[in-house]
Order: sequence, then structure tokens, then C-alpha cells
Amino acid sequence: MQIQLSDVSFIYEKKKKKKASALAPAVLKQLNVTIHSGEMLAIAGKSGSGKSTFLQLLKGFLAPTTGSVLLDGVDPNTSKRPELFDQVGFIFQYPEHQLFSTTVFDDIAFGLQSAKLPREVVEQKVRKAMESVELDYEVFKDRSPFELSGGEKRRVAIAGVVVLEPKLLILDEPTAGLDLPSRTALFELLHQLNEKQGLTIIWVSHQLDEIVNHASRLLALKNGIFIADGSPEATLSDPVLLDAFGWEEPSALVVSRLLEQLGISSGNGKLSPEEAAAVISTALNQQQILAK
Repeated sequence: MQIQLSDVSFIYEKKKKKKASALAPAVLKQLNVTIHSGEMLAIAGKSGSGKSTFLQLLKGFLAPTTGSVLLDGVDPNTSKRPELFDQVGFIFQYPEHQLFSTTVFDDIAFGLQSAKLPREVVEQKVRKAMESVELDYEVFKDRSPFELSGGEKRRVAIAGVVVLEPKLLILDEPTAGLDLPSRTALFELLHQLNEKQGLTIIWVSHQLDEIVNHASRLLALKNGIFIADGSPEATLSDPVLLDAFGWEEPSALVVSRLLEQLGISSGNGKLSPEEAAAVISTALNQQQILAK
């Protein structure tokens, strides 16, 4: 699915209250951007920059104040076809907090209820969704979602969206609250959904190393405007951009550049410290062998 934003602005409608709100509403200003089918796109920016508002426009939770949001060339808002937004799956931050059914099966199947499908079709779809997030159907279908690990709960929540067969998946800080093994496993899952099922993946992240390691493209949002759009490697090594956000260059890029300066190939150019340590160890072993 391709999404195109043309001159999109959004301003939250002011409401009269006895006491003014302490937080100013997020505002997006004249956004023009195209998200191509099959991308792994990360959105970054400080709190209040408009990231959540941007995501809600893509899903149709909000309509732009001005401009248009086109899904494969059609504007669901002006064409009065809001059902087109059903092709966009949305996963909130801490999605496991939204689990409520007594079994994993019922939680994943909940979104299919309105379709009134035969039981065997529902079972087939739930089984397929669980397989796509690497949850064994027979092992997990009858278990309580509240008895699962944090990473397993998040997979159940993702399966509850994937079961609806969206073309695009939006995640709001998907690794929040997860430990390192769960974060790693989650992105392995997202890459599989992207590569094997062709899902376009869009996620918000504050973790720059996460973006470097997993995104094919980065949109940096500041004060409602995208001030950078490009590859994470190029964007996050730009001192002007880093200074504008008060960011430090991701360690993966720093380590890879240092290795290159030492004459050690960094491969894909974005090694984690752990991967860099392995590369250095291999290089030292090779030097010792040659020295003998």
C-alpha cells in the first residue's frame, strides 16, 4: 500500500474550558510525503513534535484540517469510504494492556466478530495469524494471555491486528518496556512480516540505534514539520540534524566508522557494539595466524 500526504496540516480544535490545558495541542504543518509499499519506515522526534498525530492521520482516527491523505490514490475522508482505513493496522504503545479475553484464541479472534464468519474460517485465520507471529497454535490457543511473558503478550496483540490482514502496520514505540531479547525477537518478527507478507511497517521510536539497525528510511519530525527524510545511516550521521534534535550519533554508526578507520570492514556499516566486538576478535585472530 502506498500512502501519500499532500499539503496536510492538522490543528486540534480548541475547546472552551474554565481552566486552560497545561499542554499545547500538537500541530502538523503542510506535510508532503509519500510512503511506499514495502518500506520499513521509522518516525523520530521529540515529545510534542506531532508523531502520534501523524500516525492517527494515517489510520483515519483523525482527519486533516487541510490537505489530503491518499491510500493507493484514494482519499477515504473525502470519498466517504472510511472502510479503506481498515487496510491500516494500528498497534498502540503497550498493546498487551488491551488484552482482555480469557484465551489467546478469543483475543486474536475478537476483531473478526463483526464479519460473522463461520467458526472454521475464524479458526483458520487465527491459526495463520499466530503462525505469522511465531506462536504455536496448539500450545497457546487455550492459554490465558495474562499468563504469558511480556514478549508473548505483545505477539498476541500483534496477531490480533494481523488477523485482519492489513496491508500496512503502524506501531507506536513497539519496544517500550521490553528487555533486549524480546526487542530483538520483535524486530525479527517485523522483518518477517515485511519481507514474507509484504507488509509496510511504520513505527515511532526514540531509540536511534534501533532505527539504524532496522529502518530502511527515517522521517525526523520537529515542531510539526519533517526536517529530514532519508536513510538512517546518512541522516543520523549528519551533525546539523543531530544538533537540531540534541541527539548523539548512534553507537552503531560510531563503532562502524572507527572500525573502518582501523582498516577493519564493518560489513553493513551499522554494527552493534556486540557485533563490533566479534569483528575485532576475528580480525585479531587472523592477524595472530598470519604472524605465525
